[in-house]
Amino acid sequence: MDEIERIRELDSEVFEELKEYFPKTFTSNFKKEFSTTMHLVTIFDTGATFIKNSIFDCCETDDYYGAKILYRSLIEHFIRFKFIFINWGKTKSDEFAKNYFECSVAREVIDLVKAMVAEQQLYDSNFKMKEWDEFLKNYPAFKKKTFKEIEDETRKYTFKNIIKFLNDEFNKGENEMSSFLGKLIIDYSRLSSFVHGGMKSYQEMALADSDEIRQKEYNRICGLTFQISNSIKLFTLLMYAQTDREAFTKHYLKLDEIMKRINN
Repeated sequence: MDEIERIRELDSEVFEELKEYFPKTFTSNFKKEFSTTMHLVTIFDTGATFIKNSIFDCCETDDYYGAKILYRSLIEHFIRFKFIFINWGKTKSDEFAKNYFECSVAREVIDLVKAMVAEQQLYDSNFKMKEWDEFLKNYPAFKKKTFKEIEDETRKYTFKNIIKFLNDEFNKGENEMSSFLGKLIIDYSRLSSFVHGGMKSYQEMALADSDEIRQKEYNRICGLTFQISNSIKLFTLLMYAQTDREAFTKHYLKLDEIMKRINN
């Protein structure tokens, strides 16, 4: 059995466990107390699962460039999930998730509007947005805030500031910085070249000029992909077990056991 096939079989075991516990989440105490938090972690879990499957496919079809781009996206999903996970652990409330959801959407809209303004300025250098009323009416929480206040609030949820927050938390000693997460952050930066068409990505492609070299890298990426995607499931089960210990602890332990076999 080749390595990627072995990883897929382990991943299938995870899926079988998911089918056992996922239906319970909808009637859980966790959903009753933290419905927005549950919505967010389910979004990240689902997105990471789709990306994981696509990475496996890319590695099996020798799509080196595609696998690298998807792997970077998976890392970002995991780090954003950790941001939610740590803040929920600190507050044990649903308020952070509500703020994250609203501010993240608002941030994307602000960035889109800025891009539209920049596009108009290609034709009219004096073009400016006259008012933000259209934007504000869709976000009642921001109605009494200035544009600068909205910018400052939503900027907290950009990826750059999420990394800064995590580093600050680890430096306080309130959360342990695992070498695994640290390496992922470095990998994320290195993989930027693939996403943005940088020359280092093409240099790496040129060096991966044999089946053996590429297969070794595919095995590495698939192993990490398995760990990253299913760590979201594992940490989510840990969250559910805080309110529904009997319903979810056994699934957490089973998933932990499956994941540890990746290194066998």
